[in-house]
Amino acid sequence: MNDELYLILHKVRGEPAFDIAQKIMIGEKEGWIIPTSGHRAYPLSALPVSDPRVINVNGDDWKSLPDHYEPKRDDHSHLIDAAREILMRKGLISAAKPANTYRRI
Repeated sequence: MNDELYLILHKVRGEPAFDIAQKIMIGEKEGWIIPTSGHRAYPLSALPVSDPRVINVNGDDWKSLPDHYEPKRDDHSHLIDAAREILMRKGLISAAKPANTYRRI
C-alpha cells in the first residue's frame, strides 16, 4: 500500500468518530490502521486527506460496522438477580434481599 492518509468515519465506543488512517495489507487482505495509535480501524467511509468532503452515515451500514472500542455495559442487575435466584434455590441465602447497609451522614 502507499503512505497516503485518509479521513475516515468509524465507530468508537458506539459513537461516530473521525480519524486519520492509512490503508495497509493485513495478510492477503486490505485493512486500515490509525498510524498515531497503531489500532486497526473499520471505516464506514474514507476520503483522501488531500480531497476532504462530507461523509454521511447510513443506518444499516453503521449498525453492522465493527467498533474501535466497544461501549461499556453498566447494567448488570439482571445477572445479580439471576445469581440471587440460583443461591436461593440451593438454600444458600434467604428470599429476603439484604438490607441497605449504607449510612447517610
